[in-house]
Amino acid sequence: LITTSGWLWYSHSRQEVRLSGEAAERKELEQSLRAKDKQIDFYFRKVNELIQTSEDQLVWDMLDSEEYKEILEEYNKQYGYMYEEDIPKTETLGGYRYKVRESITEGYNLLPKYYGWTNVLMSLRTKEFEKVDALFRGNFNDAIPTEEIYGTTEELIDIVNKS
Repeated sequence: LITTSGWLWYSHSRQEVRLSGEAAERKELEQSLRAKDKQIDFYFRKVNELIQTSEDQLVWDMLDSEEYKEILEEYNKQYGYMYEEDIPKTETLGGYRYKVRESITEGYNLLPKYYGWTNVLMSLRTKEFEKVDALFRGNFNDAIPTEEIYGTTEELIDIVNKS
């Protein structure tokens, strides 16, 4: 009886120790999560401040500006003419400048990816089209007849793969 009582007391006290250890771990975890939430809140506020204080205007508000015309000229030298209607209404001049310069740096037109253009004729200078064209050339010893293309890039890829 004494041994059983001692064992029950010992096992009960070990459980309290274990529970207090788990409680301490849980408390530490909660504190670290609160700290991370505070960091996220801080950065979220900081980003919102930057956005609100940014003087970067929408491209559509700046179509007559010299800066827009210079960026468009850079793009046109590399990739041909771009219609203003193809630029999303929410695009900022700074974002447009960055995307055009990144396209020039990378050596292929990234705007179809950025803007979600799916029409094949708008995506002729992308790596995606180049891969499909190379596949077509490899099988048929001819380029994809661009004058007969319509539809999306995805549809063209499916057609070439089936061919």
